[in-house]
Amino acid sequence: MAKLKAAPEFVDELKDALVEGLAAVGIAAEVSVEAIPTTRLYRVLVLAPKFKALKHTERQNLVWRIAERALSPDEQMRISMILTLTRDEARGN
Repeated sequence: MAKLKAAPEFVDELKDALVEGLAAVGIAAEVSVEAIPTTRLYRVLVLAPKFKALKHTERQNLVWRIAERALSPDEQMRISMILTLTRDEARGN
């Protein structure tokens, strides 16, 4: 059976920074991170009901500003995407 590698420390740092940074502007969020198979990259999903009031570009600007403060440029390059959705959007509604 293959051993699962633990995610690098920066992944947890990013999750914490996103939750805390969004909370600081009144947005409660759930953050999950998924490793992309056969790469060294990670995909991030941020779910927040209050995203409904924001345009997609506003959501992206907000989460990437937080990511830029939390991660080094090399660590940022290992994030393939940050999805910013409401729970309904994630379900396809």
